[in-house]
Amino acid sequence: MLKKNIRINTLHSSLIRLNKIHKKMAKKEFQKVDLTEGKPRLLDFIISNPGCSQREIASCCKIEPATATSILSSMEKEELIYRERNPKDKRILNVFLTEKGIEAQKKVEKVFLELDEICFDGFSEEERVEAIKILNRLYENLSKRKKNTF
Repeated sequence: MLKKNIRINTLHSSLIRLNKIHKKMAKKEFQKVDLTEGKPRLLDFIISNPGCSQREIASCCKIEPATATSILSSMEKEELIYRERNPKDKRILNVFLTEKGIEAQKKVEKVFLELDEICFDGFSEEERVEAIKILNRLYENLSKRKKNTF
């Protein structure tokens, strides 16, 4: 008889399962408001960094510059963003949210808040804070070692 999942009680398995269902639920909600993959993250970044450059978006969102350009072009067609030439360096395009983009970002925020509530159902406030601290520590541990492993 085959075992379905031999690593069910490991960090790896738990993170994969959590990420998969979280991403699936978020995608379903974002589709309801016509936001395809990549756009929610860029909306969040741009609302916090109005006037940022496409290069900054790509770097901070950890995506390829060509991918950022493609997503931003789509967002511009949908009137979620607008781009302006940087007055100091005409080669740079600064990116801003439109009113429609600001409203879309509010929907993104709402989806993630609702997902947090679902994820933390039955958790005390202390447990919520501790869970996030633990996940951040796990990230930091891997980030420190990333360059020297495998």
